[in-house]
Amino acid sequence: MDNSELSSPLLYSPASSGDDDVGDADDRYDSLGKTSKQHTSSRSLTSSLLATSGSSSGGDPERGEGRSSGIDAPAMEHKMSGFMLAVLIFFTMSGGPIGVEPSIRAAGNLYAIIGFAVMPFLWALPEVLITTELGLRYPCASGGVRWCEEAFGPKAGLLVGYLGWISGVANNATLPVLFLQYVLNQFYPHLYDDINALLRYGILVGITLLLTIVNYRGVEIVGKVLLFVLVISMAPFLIMVIMGIPQVNTDRWLQTPNGATETFNDDMLDLSQSGWFPWQYAAGIALRPFINNLYWCYNGFDQGGHYSNSVTKDVFKRGMAGAFFLTCSSYLVPVLIATGASNLSQSEWTAGAFATAATEIGGKWLGNWMVVGAGLSLMALFFGEMSADSLQLMGMAELGQVPSIFATKSRYNTPTYAILLGMAVILCLIPFDFQFIIELSNVGYCFAVTMEFLAFFQLRIRKADDIQLLRKIGNSMLLIPTLLFNLLVICLASYVTYIYAVSMIAFGVVLIHATSIWRCIKRDKVGATQDAKGATPL
Repeated sequence: MDNSELSSPLLYSPASSGDDDVGDADDRYDSLGKTSKQHTSSRSLTSSLLATSGSSSGGDPERGEGRSSGIDAPAMEHKMSGFMLAVLIFFTMSGGPIGVEPSIRAAGNLYAIIGFAVMPFLWALPEVLITTELGLRYPCASGGVRWCEEAFGPKAGLLVGYLGWISGVANNATLPVLFLQYVLNQFYPHLYDDINALLRYGILVGITLLLTIVNYRGVEIVGKVLLFVLVISMAPFLIMVIMGIPQVNTDRWLQTPNGATETFNDDMLDLSQSGWFPWQYAAGIALRPFINNLYWCYNGFDQGGHYSNSVTKDVFKRGMAGAFFLTCSSYLVPVLIATGASNLSQSEWTAGAFATAATEIGGKWLGNWMVVGAGLSLMALFFGEMSADSLQLMGMAELGQVPSIFATKSRYNTPTYAILLGMAVILCLIPFDFQFIIELSNVGYCFAVTMEFLAFFQLRIRKADDIQLLRKIGNSMLLIPTLLFNLLVICLASYVTYIYAVSMIAFGVVLIHATSIWRCIKRDKVGATQDAKGATPL
């Protein structure tokens, strides 16, 4: 089967306008043999997260509606609210201000506040608008995979899916590391920098195994439980804000880097010799950890595209807008209060320092609560990410894109070997420090989301005959800051990260060609078997 047989007819016919036309296009797309294995099995987390109550109707499998748990996608459209969808996206890509502290350490109070005030408009808003545009035009549970297939063909879809999986697993590795740092910072500060490496790794292995076993058994954080996690995890930050407002000293907001940023070493590498980019510092800001942490905090809004075919268009729009507001406010407001109401110096803003600031502002009980809230939030993020990554790998296995062993399911209906592979990668990454793992995750996401942005250019600018010139110009303006920021993230990367990125992309290219060769061999074997069965004996 050649590429034209796998690609959508939308690639070969002018785009049409109107909601009905979009629905017809979606029908044509799914009629090409792209069943739920590709468009929902790869991101079946969508259905599980949307399961706010026990629906029992199955949906149409050829349209990717429902899953083995019996979720009826049309029924879910009436149950989902924009707020609930915003919460789902929030816990898919953010989870709150946990982990933002390295930005303050790298840049000081003033520049960190400016960064968290500017990033929503420089990066987050364009990504939200691009995701909303593509999600409404091409609603599908595979999100960016379908967008890239529509624009460039199935090989591009496979590559962006692979890059997304790599980035997601690396991002998941940051969560146990971050939780341990919160615990050490609050309860065992004397061990924060001096903990034995073997002991640290053993604890992280235990956390990872525990969370993986729970995920393997099919436990899902959905519906009211997810709202409970939201309340418990965000309440200490809200209380800190309320108690901290009277204690704010605005002069603290104006504090600039203190000249000690050269000791910033959270990524275990010498910043001054780690990469080719000549401007590792600007105005005293350690650019590499600062930019990488901001990027890590605000990326991931494209995950909202996975929900586009499970809710109504109005709910999808409100959900994306709500996720944008919830995420951006959950970063900026706590940063303002914590920096203005606490006496923490720039060098003290290590990962986990929010609990220290909360203790100073409200007391030990508030700091302890923040650690508990951080644990719940990180647990929800870990479950969601591991479920999505393992189900994506299972979907690729069912399509023959990776070995079929990854399609094997446990008695709990979870993809056994896909989960084990994800866990193995996490266990390889957790020995490193938080900021270094962030950089590895960012570089994979950077390449994946760049492909999605190029798909947006192809589908909604270059080949969009149904929209006016002014809107095309507006769409183009969305791409400029996002692509430039992606370029900055790549330029600031270390040599170690470049080696990782080249190896990652090279393996992806090999995977694509190996998949094509395997399909040809398999097709030839099937043809030979059929010819042998149909042969007439002499």
